[in-house]
Amino acid sequence: MSKIFVIGHKSPDTDSIAAAISYSYLKQQQGVDAVAARAGELNKESKYALDYFKVAEPEYLASVEPGTQLILVDHNESKQCVDGVKEADVLELIDHHRIGDFETANPIFILVRPVGCVNTVIWGLYKAAGIQPSKAVAGMMLSAIISDTVLFRSPTTTEEDKKAVAELAEIAGVDYEAYGMDMLKAGADISDYPAEKLAHNDTKEFESNGKTFSCGQISVMDLAPINEKKADIMKALEATKAEKGYEASYLMVTDILAEDTYLWFTAGAEEAAEKAFGKKAENGYVYLPKVMSRKKQVAPFLLKVYGE
Repeated sequence: MSKIFVIGHKSPDTDSIAAAISYSYLKQQQGVDAVAARAGELNKESKYALDYFKVAEPEYLASVEPGTQLILVDHNESKQCVDGVKEADVLELIDHHRIGDFETANPIFILVRPVGCVNTVIWGLYKAAGIQPSKAVAGMMLSAIISDTVLFRSPTTTEEDKKAVAELAEIAGVDYEAYGMDMLKAGADISDYPAEKLAHNDTKEFESNGKTFSCGQISVMDLAPINEKKADIMKALEATKAEKGYEASYLMVTDILAEDTYLWFTAGAEEAAEKAFGKKAENGYVYLPKVMSRKKQVAPFLLKVYGE
């Protein structure tokens, strides 16, 4: 049997990286030649988790050749997939997001569940198969759930996510609350990030009614450092918007401790942002109290506006 790459979305977050690791491990235990892969650079949070649990980073694939066998995790929209996916042979899809423009030439196994993290979905598959992950893999899985739910602060959090973290923490042998906060702090450290990197942090493309926009997200514990770089970040966002022909580019600046988001947007997007959230914009952003989830609290409203 030829090699199968398990891969998450471009601009990978911790869930995407961990899902490639955890699902490839599960497939390996089932006799499949599965390899964990990634479609972009690792962020600080993911590096922290990988280093802590001593796990090798997934193989980097800038693009895939026609016929390459893939299992997609943590995404399904074509604009978020690794380059070359349309000519690849997609075998499975494991996700927890809305179904976008996903299509395949042949029937495949698809599992999409409304939970806070795709590793919660994958943990369910482990239990159904009667297979236990290694200590390191369990650590990566709980890291992903903590990341996606922001240590259960996000409105996407379900009781199943909380139960999964508790169970995985036992296998990994960690105090998930202490570890989780340390991991989130590591990910929130943007002190040495240039504006270009911040502008495209955890960025996803969305399409509605033929219009494409991007939305990135940066989670911080102190707004001052990123606000100091705002002018340069917005300059980079404007350049990308022009280069890729986006309708607009957005950046969620999320304060983990306050549980609020400042949604920055490029020139010309003020009307769409105000209409989407019913709030008045000021100084190039819309303030969204108690908003932390792009999947549940931001993207659906922007998609609706651009779909009109």
